[in-house]
Amino acid sequence: MSLDIRNVTKVFPGPRRGFFAKSEGFTALDDVSLTVKKGASFGLVGESGSGKTTLTRCILRLENLTSGSILFDGADIHRLPPQEMRRLRSRLQIVFQDPYASLDPRMTIHDIVAEPLVIHSDSVNMTARQRTERVVELLLQVGLRSEHLFRYPHEFSGGQRQRIGIARALAVGPELLILDEPTSALDVSVQAEVLNLLHRLQTELGLTYFFISHDLGVIRYICDEVAVIYRGKLVEQGQVAEIFDFPKSEYTRMLLDAMPDPDPDRSPFRRAG
Repeated sequence: MSLDIRNVTKVFPGPRRGFFAKSEGFTALDDVSLTVKKGASFGLVGESGSGKTTLTRCILRLENLTSGSILFDGADIHRLPPQEMRRLRSRLQIVFQDPYASLDPRMTIHDIVAEPLVIHSDSVNMTARQRTERVVELLLQVGLRSEHLFRYPHEFSGGQRQRIGIARALAVGPELLILDEPTSALDVSVQAEVLNLLHRLQTELGLTYFFISHDLGVIRYICDEVAVIYRGKLVEQGQVAEIFDFPKSEYTRMLLDAMPDPDPDRSPFRRAG
C-alpha cells in the first residue's frame, strides 16, 4: 500500500465579474508530488492557507483535481467508479482537527463509533451485537472504558473526544489514516497523550499516517518524512532529521526559527540576570 500524489494542481474558479467575464482563478495546489510509503508517518507542514486542507480534500475525493493524479495502492482515486470508491474509503480514513465539531452531539458514543461499520456493512458484515463488541474493543484500545458507551460527546473533555474520533476512524480497519491537525485544538499536556496514543496504535496496527500540521515540534516527534508546502507549492521534502537540521529553503528556515525553544533559559523573553 502506498499513496502517490503526482503533479497535482487544483485551481478554484474566480468570482464572476459581470455576466460574461470571470476573474482569474486561485491556484490552491501547484504541481504537488509526494509519496507516502506503507507503514510510514509522512508529515505535511505549512502555515494556514498554504494548501494543506485542499490536498486533504483532494485525497478524499471531496474536491476534483484540475490536473494530476492521486493513486492509492495503484488505483487512481479520481478515476474509480462510485462503487469501487466506496470500498476504498474503508481503507482510507481521517481524524479531524476539531474534536468538538466532528462528533454529532445528538448521537451516543456507541452510535458514533459504530457508524462506519453500518455504512460499510457490505464489506464489514457484523450483527448489532458484534458491532457493539467492536465498539467496546475500540474504546478500550484508545484508552476509554466500556461505561462510556452510551454517553454523549458533551460529557467528555477535548482529549477524550479526540480519542473517540480516533476510535471511529479505526472502526473498519483502515490502512491509511489522514490526521488533519489532530492535536492543535488540545492543551499541551493532552497533545502529548494523544500523540503517544497515535504512536502506539501505529506500532500495534501497522498503520500508515499522513499527518498534517503547522506545528513542527509535533511533526518532528511522530513523522519519518516531511514535506513543506507554501502557497500551494512544495518547497522542500525529505527525512525529518535532514529537513530540520539542514533546511535548504528560506521558508523552512523561517518556520524553524519561529518554533518556541524548550529551554526557558534561552528564551528571548527571559530577562538577563
